[in-house]
Amino acid sequence: MSPKKKNKNKRRTAAARTPAAGASAPGPAADGTGGALKAPSRRRTPVPLDEPRPRWPLALWTLLALVWLGGTALFFILVLAEGLAMMDHQSPQELAPSLRATAWYLIGMLTCALAVPAAGAATAALLRRKIAAGLFALATAASAIAVFTLAGPTEIIDALRGGLSG
Repeated sequence: MSPKKKNKNKRRTAAARTPAAGASAPGPAADGTGGALKAPSRRRTPVPLDEPRPRWPLALWTLLALVWLGGTALFFILVLAEGLAMMDHQSPQELAPSLRATAWYLIGMLTCALAVPAAGAATAALLRRKIAAGLFALATAASAIAVFTLAGPTEIIDALRGGLSG
């Protein structure tokens, strides 16, 4: 017989031979039912297990990063394509729809380049995710540097005014 089985049998027989603490001999039970004494049952306290961390923030960070990179690249290409298309137009009447489309593409690019990573940084800070907040803040700074290297904030605002008002 294995040592584990031997130990189990010894404990069972020893518990059966010795009466429970505070009980003298078999007789009427303390609750008055008149049966044999019952061995005290061991109550086991449940072990609290840590719940796994939710996975939705990872999906959110991935989605925001894809919108940031993909949207910025897409709208930048659309702004460039519309700018090349405007080079063929000579009259202001032909130029107005292209200016309006370029202004909307520029708004889309600014939203994807600046607002999306800033929203990710704010969300990560509210959720107390320090690393994600830092990385999204770094992404916002990198995008701002890249966008404002191409044109200053006043030039971008003037381009938006000119495109949306005309």
